Amino acid sequence: MAVARGLVLAAAGTLLASSSSAAAAAAAGLPQQQQLQGSCRRGVCSQDSVLFQRSHSIGSAIVTENPEGMNGSDVVINVTDIVANVTGPIDESVVVAIPCTIRDFKSDHPDFYLPREGPPGRSFGHLKGCVKQQLGEDRKPVFEEGGSCFNSSASFAQWYNDVPGVNQRDNFTMEFVPNSFAGLTYDNASFFPFDGKAWGSEVFDNETLPHNYWFTMEMHVDFIYEAGSSFAFRGDDDVWVFINGSLVMDLGGIHTPLDGSLSLDGLDLVPGEKASLDFFFAERQPYLSTFKIDMRLRLLDGPLLPPLLPERTCMIWGDPHVNVFDSVDPDGDAIGASVVNIYGHGDYWVVRSELISIQGRYNATQWSIDGQSATRALAIGGPFLNGHTFIVEAMDGIMTWDGEPVMQDFPSRFAADGVISAHYHELEEPIDQAEPYRPVYGVDLELPLGVRVRVNRWAKHLDVLIAMRQQLSGQDGHCGNFNLNATDDTLDLISARTDLRVSAQESLFPGASPDASEVVEKSITDCAPEVREPAQVECEAKQANASASFVEACVYDVCFGGEDFDVQEP
Repeated sequence: MAVARGLVLAAAGTLLASSSSAAAAAAAGLPQQQQLQGSCRRGVCSQDSVLFQRSHSIGSAIVTENPEGMNGSDVVINVTDIVANVTGPIDESVVVAIPCTIRDFKSDHPDFYLPREGPPGRSFGHLKGCVKQQLGEDRKPVFEEGGSCFNSSASFAQWYNDVPGVNQRDNFTMEFVPNSFAGLTYDNASFFPFDGKAWGSEVFDNETLPHNYWFTMEMHVDFIYEAGSSFAFRGDDDVWVFINGSLVMDLGGIHTPLDGSLSLDGLDLVPGEKASLDFFFAERQPYLSTFKIDMRLRLLDGPLLPPLLPERTCMIWGDPHVNVFDSVDPDGDAIGASVVNIYGHGDYWVVRSELISIQGRYNATQWSIDGQSATRALAIGGPFLNGHTFIVEAMDGIMTWDGEPVMQDFPSRFAADGVISAHYHELEEPIDQAEPYRPVYGVDLELPLGVRVRVNRWAKHLDVLIAMRQQLSGQDGHCGNFNLNATDDTLDLISARTDLRVSAQESLFPGASPDASEVVEKSITDCAPEVREPAQVECEAKQANASASFVEACVYDVCFGGEDFDVQEP
């Protein structure tokens, strides 16, 4: 008889938690599209597994020691504002004025470039490591030997210090306004604060340039750290951001506009205590000057910010069943208050929102009884991944990034473009803790907007746990609409709200599903009594506080999952 699968002790009401954002793990620890394959070094693998926590612990921090080299000090991701996961805007009448210091330079400064100069050459491109990790005693960046950003230590020392005949200093007030994400924004697509001032616009080839280029800017603010604090920048050229004197964002070099986003929750700050942010900027070429800051910081004497939206988990397991985002009781004690059972074959929406797209491919396996479905693959994409797509299949398939195989060795890591940090490794416990088979092949993903995904790869199917916050623009799919009301997340109600099948135009999968048929729905009453009755006893014994629908899902898996559904060997 098949072992009673499908009963999860903790996963249905838990969070995947980690000490850093996806960007910190990806950009700080691994070069773009680099895989670290093979065995972990002593003392690393035992520390970096993602922890689980019951839903009543939402908001408390679970800190896991980062692997070597993943210190979260360089956070660069190309993604829509990270502050999007909040409740609503601040009072629109609020304007927060922050004083800044700007310095105008002439075009002949050795670190700056003339109109006829350009790449390839020194200082061009996104260049990291040109300043030291710690600010100097004067609260200014310190030149790092061996970098390729500047002409010399002496020339860089002039950037943020007054040097008569080299630069002219002025004050500039940056006026931040409320944004739709309950944060503050300064946005200027043509950022030239020295137009008509200081050295003025220069003349080249008998033509006056349209703007006064070649300048630097610095901004210093103190804030009270609160969970959910964040800082994001988009623009050109050099930008360095320091928190409490330590470098946390490195966008050095002369480049086209780059995005950098930072979650402060992984920086070992103490809630309620004061912290400092030091921001340094330079415009070094006579072309673009794009400048945008989005921040969710409780500035000293600044406006109070609304609280973050709740974070919940959605679990997909077994034949498959879905424990939706809204299915956990407020006290965290009940598991599976609402379980959606999936019977059709094909590609379906798991999470569908304006920014986040997660799709599941459900098909029968060789062990399924009467063609019941199983989760064969999961695809993740959408604007929050900048159009990239990650697909993970069961053990008889592969994992891909934009169609190219990744993490083909076990264990291994993968990171790309600062939007994904993936770890393929052995887990101590499966998502479905009733699973008797070992080892557990797990994939942990850290993604933008605080989305975290854990996948268990079995021989022919996947078990999946997704942790995320509500999306202000709305969401739906097999994981439900995340409106904190579990009663409207039955399969029939979800189907009435949205088309759950993925169209060919919207599919993240490279080809159509080999099977898109509907399957005759079965219930546990169709299960032979000699199988159902012991399964009922075993499933009820696994966890006393499981809901009736969750126990029924467990019994269903025993009845129709097949004898060898979970073994790892393809």
